[in-house]
Amino acid sequence: MIIYIISDAVGETAQQVVQATLLQYPQLKPVVRTYPFVTTVAELAPIMQDAVAEKAVVATTFVAAKLAAWATNFAQQNELQLIDYMSPLLQVITEQTGTAPLERPGMLHTINADYFKKVAALDFAVAHDDGQGLQSLAKADLVILGVSRTSKTPVSLYLADQRLKVANIPLLPDNPLVAAVYQLPKEKLVGLTISPQRLQKVRQTRMTAMGLTADNYYTDVTAIEKELAYATEIFAKLQITPIDTTERSVEETAALIMQR
Repeated sequence: MIIYIISDAVGETAQQVVQATLLQYPQLKPVVRTYPFVTTVAELAPIMQDAVAEKAVVATTFVAAKLAAWATNFAQQNELQLIDYMSPLLQVITEQTGTAPLERPGMLHTINADYFKKVAALDFAVAHDDGQGLQSLAKADLVILGVSRTSKTPVSLYLADQRLKVANIPLLPDNPLVAAVYQLPKEKLVGLTISPQRLQKVRQTRMTAMGLTADNYYTDVTAIEKELAYATEIFAKLQITPIDTTERSVEETAALIMQR
């Protein structure tokens, strides 16, 4: 079996649908040929002729009505199996709303200012993870503080996906907090805390996953209580109310931060 994927853009939409469909037929090993950026009938015609010669199934995602209509007519005249993934829905939306489509291919991957803002935020979060990049801390929209394994990194990355530049810094009793943090507006500071018992379980799971013994100073509940007490002192000095992550998911914690 041979499948042609033809598009006036990248063709990713049709590729995903075709691949999802083929998963239902694990015994089949079809040949899939992709033809992106086909924008004229002159480019489309020889591809369709090859499809007839190979008795291929054709999947298209044309936003240009002219190309979609030409492909459909050609397929009917040549008894070629063609699945048009775009035109039917475009037609329904146009009929329902009276609004004509832009017919501009590749809009799914349009690179705009929002895209660059998201990438910049993710880059910032990675560069300022776990106490890194302290020299540019003032550029952060938010700085998350907490002891190890209180979800600082995943929350930072989740917020970065919301276009916020987030740094996170671990709180360690034997490692004084850098002076730069005290100079930041408290509105930029977020503290994360957790119950000692829950943190012990999280750390034990982490140790086991790393192939290390789950019982050590890092997972000792007495040591953990001292770490959390130290974090509480820091939060008081910074005049911030910490968020308890004991029963909260990363998404819930991030939503609460956004709400504040």
